[in-house]
Amino acid sequence: MRLTHLDVKYDLSKPVYVNNRVPITFGITANSDDPANPTTENVAVTFSFVEANPSDPNNPIACSSSAINVEVICDGTERFVDAFIWPTTQCAELAAKNAEVNLQVDFNGDPELAAEIGSKLTAPSVVFTEARRSDELNQRCRASLDAADPKPGCVHAINLQPTPTGAEGSLIDVRYALSSSSSVAIVPMVQTEDIGPEGPADVDPTLVVQSRFVINGRDPYISPLDPALIPPALLEAVPDIEEELKFDLDDATLAALTTLPGKATVSYTIRSAADSNTQMPLTIRDPADPTKKVAEVVVEKIVPGTPNDAVHELFLEGAALEAVAPGGVWANQNDFIVRGCFTGEFAQGGNEGDGNLDDCRELEVVLVREASSASAASSRSFNKAFERKLGNDRIAIESSMSTQNRLDLSGAFSRTEGEVALKGKIGKSFDLTLARAFADANLAVDPTKTSYEVGVDAFGKRIFGVSEQASIIVQTEDFSASKSFTIGNLGFGFGPVTVGIKIGVGGTIGVELEDTLEVLADNTSCQALLNAPDTIPQCGRITRVTSPNFGLTGSLEGGIDLKIVKAGVAADLRFATTSFPLETTLGFGITDQNKMLVRGNATWDMTFTPLSGDISIVGKVGFRRFAKRLKVHLFSFSTPTIETRLLSASMANFEELQ
Repeated sequence: MRLTHLDVKYDLSKPVYVNNRVPITFGITANSDDPANPTTENVAVTFSFVEANPSDPNNPIACSSSAINVEVICDGTERFVDAFIWPTTQCAELAAKNAEVNLQVDFNGDPELAAEIGSKLTAPSVVFTEARRSDELNQRCRASLDAADPKPGCVHAINLQPTPTGAEGSLIDVRYALSSSSSVAIVPMVQTEDIGPEGPADVDPTLVVQSRFVINGRDPYISPLDPALIPPALLEAVPDIEEELKFDLDDATLAALTTLPGKATVSYTIRSAADSNTQMPLTIRDPADPTKKVAEVVVEKIVPGTPNDAVHELFLEGAALEAVAPGGVWANQNDFIVRGCFTGEFAQGGNEGDGNLDDCRELEVVLVREASSASAASSRSFNKAFERKLGNDRIAIESSMSTQNRLDLSGAFSRTEGEVALKGKIGKSFDLTLARAFADANLAVDPTKTSYEVGVDAFGKRIFGVSEQASIIVQTEDFSASKSFTIGNLGFGFGPVTVGIKIGVGGTIGVELEDTLEVLADNTSCQALLNAPDTIPQCGRITRVTSPNFGLTGSLEGGIDLKIVKAGVAADLRFATTSFPLETTLGFGITDQNKMLVRGNATWDMTFTPLSGDISIVGKVGFRRFAKRLKVHLFSFSTPTIETRLLSASMANFEELQ
């Protein structure tokens, strides 16, 4: 295995500061001893900052970022990785010399460590200095992918300096990013017809965005940890690990490492792409009280060393809603810019060479005005869908819920369905449907075609099912099962090595049913069902109270116990907790004049507590370029609970279908 490309994605005419991250891209090329049967290896790739011209060539000063776990297929194909490296507090001595530094790469630690973990790789360490540029291993690496000028040797001259300081000490620099899983923003329809007895459904958000915060200026491997999360195996291997993970700091100082030095907020605006001068504020569902909306959200905590993600639902209200409404200044506009801004009431300073200094970000969206579903002469429907994609490249949850309720010339049909999937990459990609549940009810004008089906799946396997075909169907069920599943063979870098990780998923998956599909031959009952004066000798009715529900939590396990590296995974993780009860009555009747009359209502509520949690690898490293104890943070994500009425519709009177 060889490093065949290394590019620092940074303007190296600018200094690099201690505890500020640096973006890099690197390429690895590996070959198997048996080319016909290439193996796949998970390799810990470590980058170190080393003196370019050491005063003691035999003992150059060096410090390292935690390893990057890379899955490599050893087939001779070059594979590229985008990553960040950190000159941590351990680099303070090197920065104080005010000397030029270069980079070094190691695979699976040094030879002694590689032997202990049983590595079969031939992958020597390489120091990318000017003095060694002409060495054979150095020449294998090119700094540019431009074939005309590959810049062999991968020498990157870095001006490493101490963390910037201000009046109150070391400065931090919060980097902000903004994304959305959709490029379509919605002007929600205001419901004016078929409103349910308890009022209309809640207004949908215009756009759901994900704000990301990364903090520079604080050691990425030092932050507070709940002692209850320390794995028992690590406590046994290192009895004093709880005290070690305080990093010689008192509780107040340790807690301050994740808090900001002053008030900080994030807020959002919208403007027409054709009007760069006028911006309107968007409101945000309050994370502390989902029944309220706020103009800005306070950012209180950012864990060092990893992106901290938060999901926000944005709403068009007040002046912004008036601007896009008929007659508004943007009534005829479709292309818009949503802008998110992080504002901190404190001094900031840090790396400038990555060109990512502005604390505002913009998204281009197409604004669609939602219209009421036109009622066809041959059918009436009450439909709704809800989707959320939450998380990041390491761990993400994709949730979808939907209901369809239809009255047409063939009869009545009702369906509710929900699904939660787990996706991501921690060394290795994974994609697993955690839970799925559906319930279909089909009451036909022809009673021989009436049918009913329910299914509940856990981790891709059916754990409950009902299927029935009869002229009258009554189903009452309260099914719930506890299931678990493990995703293995994952890994993440810690110090100079990779720690093996397993994701455990567990919880309850179920469905509650109180459903009746029936044909009535009572004129009085049929008239009441349809609120119609006609003579109706026969009618059909579906009544449902149907609620799929999922309660899924996560656990991560893993560790390593070597002579110089002892570590374990500390995790507090929730994947999804949700219930989405549907209450509906759908009725149809055929009069003595052979007219098809229909009437229905549907109420669909949802409580959804989505993905949130923190994951770290903690432990001790007795390795010359690492601190004695580390907390390497993998994931930090927060989302508020959503309680909403997604659908509230009721036909006051019958309609005749043609």
